[in-house]
Amino acid sequence: MGGTPAGIVGPQVPAALGSGMVPWVASNPELPVGLTAPALVTAIAIQRGQPAGPTNDQEIEEFIYDALDLLPGSSEVEIRCDAGRASLAGAVSKKGLKRDIGEIAWAIPAINDVQNNITIAPRRRSRGQSRDTEPLPVAARKPA
Repeated sequence: MGGTPAGIVGPQVPAALGSGMVPWVASNPELPVGLTAPALVTAIAIQRGQPAGPTNDQEIEEFIYDALDLLPGSSEVEIRCDAGRASLAGAVSKKGLKRDIGEIAWAIPAINDVQNNITIAPRRRSRGQSRDTEPLPVAARKPA
C-alpha cells in the first residue's frame, strides 16, 4: 500500500498518542480505509521524528498542517494554537471533513481544547446558469 503514512494500516496506536479509536475514513485514496485520527497522528509523529508528538504551540500548528496535507479539500483551513488550545478556521466542502480535522486535532496529546470554527462552504454551481448571469427573458422560459 504505497503512499500510506509510515505504513500505518490498523487501529493500533501507542498509548502516548491517543486513546480514542474513532474510525476515520478520509476521502484520500492514498490513506487506508478505517484509519483512525490517532493512527494518523502517530504516523505523522514518527515521520517527523517526534514519537511523543508535538510539545509546543508552534509544533502543534505545524503538526496539524502536516496532517492536512494528506486531506484533499483542506487547503483553506487555518490553524492557530495558544497554550494548548487549537483554533480551526476556514472552509471545507463537506461536513465529514470538518469533523475529521477536529478529530485529528483532538488526537494530539498536547492539545487540551479545540475550537472548530470551520464552515461548510456550499458547492459552486457548475451546470447552466450561475447566480450572476441574467435570467432568461419571460418568452424563453418553459410554461409552468
